[in-house]
Amino acid sequence: MEGQRDIIHNVGPVKNGILDIIYGVLFDPARTFAGIAHNPPVGAAVVIYISLHLLESLMGLFITPQYFREMHVPGMMGVDFVRHMAPLVAAGGFVLGIMKWFVMAGLLHLVAEIFGGKGSARKVFAVYGVAGLPAVFMIPVNILLFYLAAGFTRTLIASLLGLGVFVWSTVLLITGVREVHRFSTGRAVLTVFSPALAVVTIMVLAMIIVGSAVSTLPVDPYFKIF
Repeated sequence: MEGQRDIIHNVGPVKNGILDIIYGVLFDPARTFAGIAHNPPVGAAVVIYISLHLLESLMGLFITPQYFREMHVPGMMGVDFVRHMAPLVAAGGFVLGIMKWFVMAGLLHLVAEIFGGKGSARKVFAVYGVAGLPAVFMIPVNILLFYLAAGFTRTLIASLLGLGVFVWSTVLLITGVREVHRFSTGRAVLTVFSPALAVVTIMVLAMIIVGSAVSTLPVDPYFKIF
């Protein structure tokens, strides 16, 4: 059974200190996630996740006013309004990030069990809490880009780096789910992407249903185009 899995065995003990986990997730993820699967460091994951999102919220508090000003929408908002809105945006992002952690960890665990996984929700919770660590590199990048004049170059750099971080975090999450639920990489990929595919499918079906319903409605002759 083990020979059929795309797993890297956890050789030797894996330290569960916060700094050890950070280093391991970024530079030795398979072995680190195998250790998390054996002994999930939930407390360390909570500290790491909350600290990362707190830093991201503070960064948002710093750069949000500038981005609002660059929108240049006449009469939309003044400087004072932007200053008052920035803390609300940062706080809202922080709260939503925490809620997302609980919801997504539970959902991924449920999907993994459907695909035959043998892990626990506690382990998936710990894995999801540390899989987003690559986002820490975007904090100094976004601050540096803040001082770059607005335009295509800044947008392109931010988009490419953001995409790279997203891909990196997704690969880490797949690796973590694989190690926790002790199944193949293919099943781990399906587990991670199934929620997004389900949402897209529901949206497409909803659009088809709405479009079909609208097409059956009687058309007022006044709106016909001759």
